[in-house]
Amino acid sequence: MIDANAFLGEWPFRRLPYAQPEDRLRKMDALGIEKAVVSRLENVFYKDLLVGNEELHAIVRRYPDRFIPAYTINPGFPGWEHDLEVCINDFGMRNLRLHPNYHQYSRLKGNVPRMVEARGYPNYQQYHFLDDQAQALLGKAEEHDLVVLISIGVEDPRFAHWLMKVPSVTMIDAAEAVNGFPGVRFLVCGAVFSEVTSLWSTAYHQDNLYFENSRVQGPIGDVDDLCALMGADHLLFGSNLPINYAESAKLSIEYAEVDAAVKQALFSGNAERLFGA
Repeated sequence: MIDANAFLGEWPFRRLPYAQPEDRLRKMDALGIEKAVVSRLENVFYKDLLVGNEELHAIVRRYPDRFIPAYTINPGFPGWEHDLEVCINDFGMRNLRLHPNYHQYSRLKGNVPRMVEARGYPNYQQYHFLDDQAQALLGKAEEHDLVVLISIGVEDPRFAHWLMKVPSVTMIDAAEAVNGFPGVRFLVCGAVFSEVTSLWSTAYHQDNLYFENSRVQGPIGDVDDLCALMGADHLLFGSNLPINYAESAKLSIEYAEVDAAVKQALFSGNAERLFGA
């Protein structure tokens, strides 16, 4: 199996198991996961993301057969162009991770949406995904043929620290990116079932759009329904370790009512094609 969405590192609000490389490898071996696409978890919050990317590069060099790096860039932070050049030229970057909600690329003035306010985000302000810098970064991703991982949400907002409630990336913003850059291969990470179906239905360019199932987790038959909706070649196995339990995403594929060839594609074949693993 190939895990298409995972992290290495610590989370500031609670102790997580399998956060460090050696612990992760033991967990991967126990689950039968041969490789994992990983980003540095601390880069959700670091201001200087190059520090986290350097740490990730050092880890991947120690375990090149087990970890596939997805380096994180924040286009809202001054000097991101230099960080991107370092990742591409020095680290051999092939995969780009984006956290539009945590990194808050550009703030828009306006009223707080009632739906967001009702869901318990009293300090929420609207953020727009595709500002000028984000568009420039996606243009660079297209130029260098990078796979772009858009993290819709890292953790379930219901479990977030009360001082750190971050709403998920809206499907409107995600669709704007997908539709605006049809030449970019997008892997949407951390989306729930309704978000997956919403984005798929609003995407004009579906050939280069992929999803992983770490936070889909329902309804019953979710994998069957998603395969029927968009085809099995657009869905990948992902764990979101160490934030989520990997067993949930694995079992949802194992118990899906699809044939063995489809399960093999979901567990590894699609990731091999997307990441060249």
